[in-house]
Amino acid sequence: MTIDNNVLRERISLLGSFLGDAISRQTDEKTVHTIERLRKGFIQQRREPNEENKQQLIDFIASLDNQTLKNVIRSFSIYFFLANLSEENYLREQRHAQRMQSEHSWEGSFRRTLLECRERNIEPAQMQELIDQLKFIPVFTAHPTEARRRTTMNMLQSLFTHSDALNNLDKNSVAYEQAKDQTAQTIDLLWSSDEVRTRKPLVYDEINNGLHYFNASLFNAIPKVYRNIKKAIIDIYPELTDYPLPAFISFGSWIGGDRDGNPFVTFETTERAVLMHADTVLRHYQVLLKKLRRQLIHSDTIVTVEPEVYAKIKNYDELDQRVFDYNLDDYSNEPYRRLLSIILTKVKATNRRIQSKGADIEAERDAYANPEALLEDLRIIRHSVNTHDTAHADGLLLDVIRLVKTCGFHLAALDIRQESSYHSEVIADIFASASNLPDYQALSELERRDWLTRLLEKPGTPLIYTDNLADKTREQLALMNSVATLRKLVGQDTFGSYVISMTNNASQLLEVLLLMRFAGLCRIDDEGQLSADLPVAPLFETIEDLKNIDKILPAVLDNPLYRGLLQNTDNTQEIMLGYSDSSKDGGIITSAWQLYSAQQTINHIAEQYGIKTRLFHGRGGSVSRGGGSTHNAIAAQPAGTLHGQIKVTEQGEVLYAKYANTDTAVFELTMGITGTLKACSSRFVVQPTELPNYEALFARLADAGEKRYRELTDHTEGFYKFYSEVTPVQEISLLNIGSRPAHRKKGLPSKTTLRAIPWVFGWSLARFTLPAWYGVGSALDSVKKDEALMKEMNKHWPFFSVFISNIEMAFTKANMNIAEAYSQLCDDEPLREKIMTAVTDEHTLTNSGLNSLLEQDSLLSNQQNLASSLQWRDAYLDPINYIQIELLKRARQADGSDSTDNIASSELNNLQVEDPLIRSINALAAGLRNTG
Repeated sequence: MTIDNNVLRERISLLGSFLGDAISRQTDEKTVHTIERLRKGFIQQRREPNEENKQQLIDFIASLDNQTLKNVIRSFSIYFFLANLSEENYLREQRHAQRMQSEHSWEGSFRRTLLECRERNIEPAQMQELIDQLKFIPVFTAHPTEARRRTTMNMLQSLFTHSDALNNLDKNSVAYEQAKDQTAQTIDLLWSSDEVRTRKPLVYDEINNGLHYFNASLFNAIPKVYRNIKKAIIDIYPELTDYPLPAFISFGSWIGGDRDGNPFVTFETTERAVLMHADTVLRHYQVLLKKLRRQLIHSDTIVTVEPEVYAKIKNYDELDQRVFDYNLDDYSNEPYRRLLSIILTKVKATNRRIQSKGADIEAERDAYANPEALLEDLRIIRHSVNTHDTAHADGLLLDVIRLVKTCGFHLAALDIRQESSYHSEVIADIFASASNLPDYQALSELERRDWLTRLLEKPGTPLIYTDNLADKTREQLALMNSVATLRKLVGQDTFGSYVISMTNNASQLLEVLLLMRFAGLCRIDDEGQLSADLPVAPLFETIEDLKNIDKILPAVLDNPLYRGLLQNTDNTQEIMLGYSDSSKDGGIITSAWQLYSAQQTINHIAEQYGIKTRLFHGRGGSVSRGGGSTHNAIAAQPAGTLHGQIKVTEQGEVLYAKYANTDTAVFELTMGITGTLKACSSRFVVQPTELPNYEALFARLADAGEKRYRELTDHTEGFYKFYSEVTPVQEISLLNIGSRPAHRKKGLPSKTTLRAIPWVFGWSLARFTLPAWYGVGSALDSVKKDEALMKEMNKHWPFFSVFISNIEMAFTKANMNIAEAYSQLCDDEPLREKIMTAVTDEHTLTNSGLNSLLEQDSLLSNQQNLASSLQWRDAYLDPINYIQIELLKRARQADGSDSTDNIASSELNNLQVEDPLIRSINALAAGLRNTG
């Protein structure tokens, strides 16, 4: 896809001019002058670098008061919002144009993917089998890489619509002028409203933010995705025209279920999340049912309606009488509208029953017992409509059916996540309360497994004969009971998996199963067969844990009770792989290698034990956390490791980038689905003949990269002091970004106490982007004599080429001049010089190594569209970075003022500095796009 940057710049410039007009109207001349001086000054600095001029700009920033800096940051931040919106809209138009001009459509589209399947001789029966086993599960998570409000997101969605009109209307038309006015008014409102939160968000806010994307785009996008693949199937595989598509998309969420390190997520929070999910989807069904009632106006005096429709109305006779008590003859000749009115009443009752947690007896009487009952009623209507009006049968009615199949009453399956040691402590407390059980903490791993297995084998629900339990034990047991209750209330798909983070022993899976037993979520039948309502998914995160998968998985699979459990639940073991912590632990190359090796190990173990696996990829927005193109990343997975199903987290600002608008959401879902299709077909995933040599070389790269990375992060004294001083990591935890604390423990951060997100976020904001590339240069240099083989790998091994492409993109976002300016925030000069020398040396090695490998003179020479996008952003990012450095100085100077006389003024100054500081973080996240 070729991008005309002149057209794109023209569109961005038009929206930028509206922003400039809004700022001129609503602020003073000094603010406008300041913004323009910094904008033009840093653009000129990019074109013609001059140290004296740069220092004048930095001094000018230092002379500005906090309020002026706030306005400057807001101007650049909103500019990035508008530029991103223009870019997204332009790319959507280009995809549409390509689809109209070429029968192949764009790379990753359903049409092109199915054409490629035909070209690879995938027969219709094989294609049907591929789609039958297909399951693509995006899981939304609340991670604090931006502070955008829903109010702002709604305005940007309106702007997307207005700008689309501007781009496609005749500039001499009245409609164009109206679109201009609407766009200008919305941008005016955008400037006059607050784009960031004025308080720290609650988990409730984060749940609402996740739900926003369903109302904003996904409820419309999901049926479009099914329509698009069906059309492609009919065109390219006409033999499958009558093939009924399965519901291969489903959504998950961690928001309100992820309690690892977040004390604000309690069992009440989880309950609230589930009720909010149900309310959102059931209210949307009501809107759709009303639309259907306006559409399906067929009269049985004119068309023949199938007997099943009348039978269903008669079956609901008592409810029918109550619904139409105002006029029993209403819709008497329009049976579809009559039945839809009853269905609408039942959906309303279903929501009332759920929201009352089953207490509303009247609602209980009318409510649907489960989504399948609703689907049955809708299918009866569709079957009848299809006999006389196929257009309406395959229109909104089919869309609603597909949406109910996808979202049920639960909308998105809520995963529960908790750290492994938490469960061990709870089990130890329960053991301590029973005189017939040993000291759990004193048991060896083998002894723990033995005791847990014995307890799981006992029939009936285990009882606890004491109230003297620790608070965390009470909370855990309350959570299990709440999950059991909510599953009965909302449906079996209400919850997804129980994810155990930091899994390092087989006993940790058995611990969770035992805890489930207390709520009846796990049970054993008369034949000794164990079953569980939630699959237990180990999360392997650190380098050591990834390396130990070949010990941990067999240890649990060798347990006959656990093997029986799997056989009772589709024989599938879900396993989550953590990109974030493995990268933070050992560096980007060894993380990639260990994740690759782990998938092969898992696949080998699965074959050995005769089980299936579903891999859950814990990817973030940044490259160091597994970010990059979802389509390419999935399609490049090791051969044979995907079996039709994949779960993947959607985190941070990636959620907004992918799901803010319907067309973009359709595109992103399509790319993930087609990537999964390709990865599951042996016709696409062809092993390179030299794969053993490629893997051996990558292993050497990983060893060299890890050694270099650990020299800096593990063996450089004072490194975390440097990190905490030169990045905004200290301030991130204080700002109104996320509900979860940035550190696991208080005090100076370290590799073990720091969470992966602020680790990556801090380095990204300071323009080091260090986690995404540090160690790569040394690794490439260490195998210089094998560069010819590496170039061959890059051409023939998708896993390696995707990895290098992502590294190049992330590395290009590093800016050593800006990083050097941030490094001055470290007051220990010898430490600063030592670390910056190591960083700049590695940066130089990485730059030369990547260019040599890719046979180019400069970075992104072979990705001109991306290069252009990053290039224009840099000139607007620079002033925000230098402003942020100034604000960090002011904030820390205020914190250091500890005399009694200065306390009041210090607190006031902190408030004045914090506001522009949070805005600078938001602005940089918008400009850099994949920071966390």
